[in-house]
Amino acid sequence: MRRAVMACAIAIGLAIGTALPTSAIGLAQVTLSCNDGTDVTLVVDTDTLTSLTASVQAMLDYPAGLTCTLVQSPLPLVLGAVALASPGSNPFVVAGGRWQVSCDDLTLPVIPGLVEGGVVARIPGAFYSVYAPGGASSMQTAPQFIWVNIAVNVHQQDSGDQPFFGTLNETIPANQSCTDANGNVVPFGESHFTSKPTCLTTTTVSGRPQAYVTSLVTQTSGEPFPADTSGSVNSGDYVHFGFWDNQNPPGQNPTIAVPTTDMLNGPPATAEGSQGIPPTPPPCSAAEFEPIHHLGTADGQKQYGNISIRNSG
Repeated sequence: MRRAVMACAIAIGLAIGTALPTSAIGLAQVTLSCNDGTDVTLVVDTDTLTSLTASVQAMLDYPAGLTCTLVQSPLPLVLGAVALASPGSNPFVVAGGRWQVSCDDLTLPVIPGLVEGGVVARIPGAFYSVYAPGGASSMQTAPQFIWVNIAVNVHQQDSGDQPFFGTLNETIPANQSCTDANGNVVPFGESHFTSKPTCLTTTTVSGRPQAYVTSLVTQTSGEPFPADTSGSVNSGDYVHFGFWDNQNPPGQNPTIAVPTTDMLNGPPATAEGSQGIPPTPPPCSAAEFEPIHHLGTADGQKQYGNISIRNSG
């Protein structure tokens, strides 16, 4: 009798094991909760979970007004099989970190009493020299930048009046400056914008996920947030961003492959602050915001933060 019970138990166990789909092996269910009010359940593999964790941590390391938490829970079982809910596999981009934007791409704040001139980029505290050959003075500087913090939590859902939801924020930390062509140090005060996504489209480039986001600015604070040399980002504007996930954990990026870091593009490096006529959002076109800037140092030597993308494929 005992042997019969044992044989039955083994048979049931084999049946349950057979019922587990191969696609469920190595998957986890996580809940991503953010202070923008979103609460999303995701089904992810181990690599994606590691990437999401790095993105969430970077939101804390480089603040831009958005924070999230990740809570892992067991995948639910239905008659011995893993229930893989469709919403858990929808496209998203979750990112945090900071990137360098050249002062050459910015509209410098106008300071009364300073002589206007062209822009020469300068890292605050960096050394520069003034030469006066033949009695004429000139400024020689290396390319220089300001830091911009970014936090992204953008998702697509299957149905509803709002197919895209989440937040895309940027903050320019205070105590940074650029130097104009006349040698005037022009400081940047802290500036920030909050935006809500109206469009998310994803694709695959060189075997890795890429995403484009259009987002409606709902709030600004601090100094005017620059948008390339065209002006500033204002409430009611649409901003456009491109993101590229090289799928390497921060600190484990290749030193030779291109690109060596996750990549992005958007204000303040591009003139994307006022495209589109509200309330009709412009499309998620990649024409003007291909992700060509490194997340981290502009030379691609160091990544600060992480971009995690799941595409629709």
